[in-house]
Amino acid sequence: MKGVSFGDFHSYRDFSLILSQKTIGAPSPKTETIDIPGGDGVLDLTEFFGETKYNNRNLSFEFSSIVPQAFFLNQFSQIQDALHGQKMQIVLDESPEWYYTGRISVSEWKAEKTVGKLTIDCDCEPYKTKLSETVVTETVNGPKTVILTNSKKIVMPTIDITGEVQLTFGENFYTLAAGRYDLPGVQLVNGENTILLDGAGTATFTYLERGL
Repeated sequence: MKGVSFGDFHSYRDFSLILSQKTIGAPSPKTETIDIPGGDGVLDLTEFFGETKYNNRNLSFEFSSIVPQAFFLNQFSQIQDALHGQKMQIVLDESPEWYYTGRISVSEWKAEKTVGKLTIDCDCEPYKTKLSETVVTETVNGPKTVILTNSKKIVMPTIDITGEVQLTFGENFYTLAAGRYDLPGVQLVNGENTILLDGAGTATFTYLERGL
């Protein structure tokens, strides 16, 4: 039965809850504008300090219980003890490669005849995060073009080099001996990022993707 994992707890396997409805809210952008006296419109400074920033997002899950009515209150207490007020990683079974991070609130319990129902709300960070890092290894023996695909959040990859490799990214050029590097001039944006390699050795790019 598909459901939602909250930290180490799964909604169905641990709490006997059936997911009936979910809402995944979009994070609103943090906009910054300055009114122009005597002029038309406003001056938009939203991206003045780089990429657009976002407010938190809300995730809401409605569940129905499959336990007998006599155990409703015990089940409600169990869920509150485990989740209420806790900050956890939240993983949807239908998207197991990503997790959200948020503070969890368990709503009031409702009993409709013999069916118990409750809602779990999560005040989450704007970006979801991949559960595993993206790792791309390329063998270099002369000129080579590498395409690194990234999600929404800009990220600086860790680069591990064997041999000696020349790396070009945009207007930035580096000659890299064997070792590990974090290069401020190599930051991956949303979508495809082109990196030019030359020399002899290997280049391994490791980064953690975050998306909306």
